[in-house]
Amino acid sequence: MNAPPPLVGPPTLDDVRRFAFRQGPGKGHLGEQHLVDDRTATTSALPPRRARSATGVPLPLGTHELLAAAPYPGPCGAGAVAALEPQERLGHLLTTAFGLQRREPSHRYADHRSVASGRAKYPVHAFLAQGGAVRYHDAYRHALVDVAPSGGVTAGPADGSSVLLAGRYSDLPAAYGRLRYAVAEVELGVALRSLCVAADLFGVPAALALDGAATARAEAVVRSAGPGTWSAPLVVRLDVPGPAVPGRALPGPPPPARDGRDPLLEADDPSARDAAAISAHRRGLPSGPPAPARGLPSGAPAGSSATGAVDWAQVLWNRTAGRMPDQLYGFALRPAEVSADCLADLLAWADRPPPGRLLAEVAERVRLSVALQRVGGLPVGVHQVEGRGLVLGPARPGIMATLQPGFAQQPAPNTDSGMRHAAMAFVHSVDVDALLDDFGPAAFGLLQLCLGWSVHGLCLAAAAHGLVARPARSFVEYRVQPLFGLRREETPVFMTVCGTSRFTEPMLDLRT
Repeated sequence: MNAPPPLVGPPTLDDVRRFAFRQGPGKGHLGEQHLVDDRTATTSALPPRRARSATGVPLPLGTHELLAAAPYPGPCGAGAVAALEPQERLGHLLTTAFGLQRREPSHRYADHRSVASGRAKYPVHAFLAQGGAVRYHDAYRHALVDVAPSGGVTAGPADGSSVLLAGRYSDLPAAYGRLRYAVAEVELGVALRSLCVAADLFGVPAALALDGAATARAEAVVRSAGPGTWSAPLVVRLDVPGPAVPGRALPGPPPPARDGRDPLLEADDPSARDAAAISAHRRGLPSGPPAPARGLPSGAPAGSSATGAVDWAQVLWNRTAGRMPDQLYGFALRPAEVSADCLADLLAWADRPPPGRLLAEVAERVRLSVALQRVGGLPVGVHQVEGRGLVLGPARPGIMATLQPGFAQQPAPNTDSGMRHAAMAFVHSVDVDALLDDFGPAAFGLLQLCLGWSVHGLCLAAAAHGLVARPARSFVEYRVQPLFGLRREETPVFMTVCGTSRFTEPMLDLRT
């Protein structure tokens, strides 16, 4: 089947419907679900061209010690935070939100970071804007790197700090096609929550500016960092007083000005171009004041006492999407009992709505269901989540094994799918057509942000209990829909699989 023609002009509501269908229920039927060659080059972990300078601000050391002294699920100690200078506190906050955690020696993908990523490609990039200064968060240089100015773009308010988050579609394999949109936008929601959790931990008030004017200004800043097909950015204002610390020479040689993957940044990929056009609908969102953004659950999660003496450094270290030994694909789980307290903790994290009235209203339209087995004596089957509780459904013995054929990765000599041994499989579902009717063409992007926000909360809670949490977009909607008892018009749009890992190995500690 021929690929659909690229979008011409701003996408209409019908264009967005077709786009959503092609990366959802239609992806298998329309021949757009291609095999991905993991050896193919992407731009993952490649800094923008103008963010490879020799100057900037090194991030502070000692983030690990601060987090190790902060018991989950509460914030860092007030005394330790008060002793930090404002810019130092900001540096620890950014390291907590986006920093490197570990290297798994036999793992073929990128090093592990604190943000949840199903493919470990980390397509979301973070920029810090303080007045006229724009700096790029480079996890490998452990620094905020000066972005060479371009066109006199004003970065942000002169009296504060803003973090700009933007997804870059070429960081994901081109074979994903239009699915790169959903993956990158969901991870944008993941990065938003990771930043808000870090702000809560360090006692820094955060607010999300989602209006069209703030989005357009941030987009100009991101584009000034160099070529690339970017999503519409998110703007998170942090109550950290300026001015920006003057830049200085960073230790070590700067990365080469020219990288062999640079041509990928300028490639004219129709699917990436369509993704950017759909994302650009956020430019048209109504104006309004920035919305307070809190990432931690409100109140103490009901199951947090079961985590014992785990601290935040251990939680971020534990966070994993699961894996297999080298040269094998998928993720391996083993059968194991999970406590009801663990489930209560995950539900408390899922219950925190995303910031702002608009995102919260979109999130209210999304149903969260969970398939359970071996969890706190609860019946095996599919149950609906209501707030922090469950509406129990009928018993469905063997539900996880029944779900496994609908998962993208099937057991084979070189692949495993841990679905059959999972303890929990959370599914987000929504009537996409009704959502677009009621909220307009920007709703599909807002939905992805809400999904990422919820998914990262589930992943952090799972990590606190030593569980794998695998964010998954590659499943067969037509198989999952009836098994979860969803109405015909209600589409499963995301899945998070939680369980106990069967594979472990010694790891290299990259924390600072």
